[in-house]
Amino acid sequence: MPIRRRTNLRRAGEVEAWSGYFQSGCDFFDDLAAIGLTEDTAEPLAEETWRRIGLEVIEHIENLHRNFYPPPRPFWAEENFGPAAKAGKRRR
Repeated sequence: MPIRRRTNLRRAGEVEAWSGYFQSGCDFFDDLAAIGLTEDTAEPLAEETWRRIGLEVIEHIENLHRNFYPPPRPFWAEENFGPAAKAGKRRR
Protein backbone atom coordinates (compact mmCIF):
# COMPACT_ATOMS: atom_id res chain seq x y z
CA MET A 1 0.00 0.00 0.00
CA PRO A 2 1.47 3.40 -0.92
CA ILE A 3 2.47 5.76 1.83
CA ARG A 4 0.32 8.86 1.98
CA ARG A 5 2.35 12.04 1.99
CA ARG A 6 1.44 14.37 4.83
CA THR A 7 1.39 18.12 4.46
CA ASN A 8 3.70 19.98 6.78
CA LEU A 9 1.34 22.38 8.54
CA ARG A 10 4.23 24.53 9.73
CA ARG A 11 5.06 25.35 6.12
CA ALA A 12 1.50 25.66 4.88
CA GLY A 13 1.34 28.56 2.46
CA GLU A 14 5.11 28.95 2.21
CA VAL A 15 5.30 27.81 -1.41
CA GLU A 16 2.54 30.20 -2.50
CA ALA A 17 4.07 33.09 -0.57
CA TRP A 18 7.55 32.65 -2.10
CA SER A 19 6.41 31.87 -5.66
CA GLY A 20 6.05 35.47 -6.84
CA TYR A 21 9.32 36.52 -5.26
CA PHE A 22 11.23 33.64 -6.83
CA GLN A 23 9.64 34.25 -10.21
CA SER A 24 10.44 37.96 -10.46
CA GLY A 25 12.74 38.99 -7.59
CA CYS A 26 10.11 41.34 -6.14
CA ASP A 27 7.14 40.83 -3.83
CA PHE A 28 4.64 42.94 -5.78
CA PHE A 29 1.52 41.77 -3.93
CA ASP A 30 2.98 41.42 -0.40
CA ASP A 31 2.54 37.65 -0.48
CA LEU A 32 5.48 37.20 1.91
CA ALA A 33 3.51 39.00 4.63
CA ALA A 34 1.41 35.83 4.92
CA ILE A 35 4.42 34.04 6.41
CA GLY A 36 5.66 37.03 8.42
CA LEU A 37 8.33 38.40 6.08
CA THR A 38 8.93 41.59 4.17
CA GLU A 39 11.00 41.93 1.03
CA ASP A 40 13.93 43.23 3.12
CA THR A 41 13.82 40.37 5.62
CA ALA A 42 13.26 37.76 2.89
CA GLU A 43 16.40 38.62 0.91
CA PRO A 44 18.89 36.90 3.27
CA LEU A 45 16.65 33.80 3.46
CA ALA A 46 15.92 33.54 -0.24
CA GLU A 47 18.80 31.32 -1.36
CA GLU A 48 18.39 28.78 1.46
CA THR A 49 14.64 28.70 0.91
CA TRP A 50 15.11 28.24 -2.86
CA ARG A 51 17.35 25.24 -2.21
CA ARG A 52 14.76 23.78 0.18
CA ILE A 53 11.46 24.34 -1.67
CA GLY A 54 12.49 25.42 -5.18
CA LEU A 55 11.04 22.37 -6.93
CA GLU A 56 7.73 22.83 -5.11
CA VAL A 57 7.65 26.50 -6.16
CA ILE A 58 8.29 25.60 -9.80
CA GLU A 59 5.50 23.02 -9.66
CA HIS A 60 3.15 25.59 -8.08
CA ILE A 61 3.92 28.20 -10.77
CA GLU A 62 3.40 25.65 -13.55
CA ASN A 63 0.05 24.64 -12.03
CA LEU A 64 -1.03 28.30 -11.91
CA HIS A 65 -0.27 28.66 -15.62
CA ARG A 66 -1.84 25.39 -16.71
CA ASN A 67 -3.85 25.91 -19.95
CA PHE A 68 -2.23 29.33 -20.44
CA TYR A 69 1.10 30.44 -21.85
CA PRO A 70 3.94 29.19 -19.66
CA PRO A 71 5.83 31.82 -17.66
CA PRO A 72 9.17 32.94 -19.10
CA ARG A 73 12.13 30.91 -17.91
CA PRO A 74 14.58 31.02 -16.25
CA PHE A 75 12.97 32.47 -13.16
CA TRP A 76 14.78 35.14 -11.17
CA ALA A 77 15.79 32.59 -8.52
CA GLU A 78 17.18 30.20 -11.15
CA GLU A 79 19.35 32.98 -12.57
CA ASN A 80 20.67 34.07 -9.17
CA PHE A 81 20.81 30.83 -7.16
CA GLY A 82 21.06 28.14 -9.82
CA PRO A 83 18.68 25.25 -10.45
CA ALA A 84 16.44 24.07 -7.64
CA ALA A 85 17.96 21.29 -5.57
CA LYS A 86 16.46 17.84 -5.65
CA ALA A 87 15.24 16.47 -2.35
CA GLY A 88 17.78 14.21 -0.72
CA LYS A 89 17.11 10.86 0.90
CA ARG A 90 15.68 10.96 4.38
CA ARG A 91 17.18 8.92 7.14
CA ARG A 92 14.97 6.81 9.30
